[in-house]
Amino acid sequence: MPTQLSAITNETLSILKNKEILAINQDDVYGKSISPFRWGINPDFVSNSTHPAQYWSGESKYGTVFMLLNTLNEPATLSFNLTESPWIRAGRQYSVRDLWAHTDNGTAVRTFNAEDVPAHGVIALLLNDAGNEPDGLYPECSVWWQCTDKNGTRVGG
Repeated sequence: MPTQLSAITNETLSILKNKEILAINQDDVYGKSISPFRWGINPDFVSNSTHPAQYWSGESKYGTVFMLLNTLNEPATLSFNLTESPWIRAGRQYSVRDLWAHTDNGTAVRTFNAEDVPAHGVIALLLNDAGNEPDGLYPECSVWWQCTDKNGTRVGG
């Protein structure tokens, strides 16, 4: 259904004019859409015909874009391991920018949690590499059963 511009609300207009979202949409370097990296609602994170994919990411010249969709009829917490996205490197921390609020929201290390996402709400984030993750974290990597040393041997966990 098209948007009736003569009856548009200020909220809808602010969404359509969001310069950060538009810049990613019109990225002239990657020019690809984001894609699902986890479906979400099922225990094994596979497709569910009543709920579309909840976790999406993709590359942009500005960083890695994440969109988290709450497909439920009630508020929910949406959480993921950063390295579930193929564009995030293990062992790094990432600055987090909220593309709706236009705010810088600290750093994410290994995981990201969005609490109280409204029913059918969308979280739009831009993550950028902010250096090595802090020393002394345990387990030694975010998915402990996949921890390997530089020489390929299994470590820690």
